[in-house]
Amino acid sequence: MSNLVYLMCSLPSLKFGQVPPITMDEFTEDAKSQLSAKHFKKLEPVDIYQSSDSEGKVSLKSIAVMLDETKEDMTELRASKAQRRTPNLAQLPLAVVNANPLEREKLIMRWQWEELDTIQAGEAFTLTEVMIYKLRLQILDRLNSFDKECGAQVLASVVNPPKKKEE
Repeated sequence: MSNLVYLMCSLPSLKFGQVPPITMDEFTEDAKSQLSAKHFKKLEPVDIYQSSDSEGKVSLKSIAVMLDETKEDMTELRASKAQRRTPNLAQLPLAVVNANPLEREKLIMRWQWEELDTIQAGEAFTLTEVMIYKLRLQILDRLNSFDKECGAQVLASVVNPPKKKEE
């Protein structure tokens, strides 16, 4: 337990919307050096985009449920748009329905962040808290990967693909 306490006390705090104060590699290096091999093995596969590891094991049931519900709602959003009907969302806020794709993504990440608050409540200096820290760092990495100029270039290349020169 003392390693968990030291690790959590040594990590910078995270706030939604901020530039990540550390990289995922730095976090992984700190966690690997300070956690037991058993704890690190449980932490390593934790991913905001997957509810289970390659062997199908759920790292933490409450996190897996939240991630699965997010995926189901996102699938419902896509299906309802294709079928031109109102989506029946189980968890995500209704604000995501009419948002543009970028804003929808940000709203979903905000919702995930808040859900992680609920999961973390009462979890001080536990492996759950370390897992949630990793998930939050992944959310911040994704949020800060959005670049207006780069996105405009990708959109332009899809809408107006460059013409191949004939030789």
